[in-house]
Amino acid sequence: MTIRLMIIDDHDLVRDGLAQYFGMQPDIEVVAEATCCKDLLGKLKTVQADILLLDMCMPGVDGKHMISLIKTFFPDLRILILSAHDEVHTVLGAMRAGASGYICKTCSPQALLEAVKEVMATGKYLTREMAERLEYAAASTRPTNDGVEDQNDAIRLNGGYDPRVEGRLQNLPPR
Repeated sequence: MTIRLMIIDDHDLVRDGLAQYFGMQPDIEVVAEATCCKDLLGKLKTVQADILLLDMCMPGVDGKHMISLIKTFFPDLRILILSAHDEVHTVLGAMRAGASGYICKTCSPQALLEAVKEVMATGKYLTREMAERLEYAAASTRPTNDGVEDQNDAIRLNGGYDPRVEGRLQNLPPR
């Protein structure tokens, strides 16, 4: 079975490179490319794709909003996010909006190919590292801020965080 892939990225070099790489795969057909949400929605009306390979950060529209919009009109379409951003709140936002999977642009070409195939086969994909980070974030958060002695350390389980600690979270040492 051939996977019909649509690539959406606002950078020509990235989009062209991805199209060339996937075009060399015997079981993947690049059926279309798009540079923005409007272009994508127009093409989805005429081109049938199995998976969208979607950049999370596109000009003019928030990535979560774009995913939600796509899923509103094409609920069965699988969306694999390919992004330069790997922050837990960004990944969670994409997954909650309806993304099928998430992989960072720092991955190898082989890892990206495996992610596309996994999304096609199972409807979901996260790297093991990202899944562990999401699990750790969920386990280390509180459902509410009740009972927290220092409100500056409060992170809520609902995916939000206390904006007063944003700077402190970014300054944490690497694990």
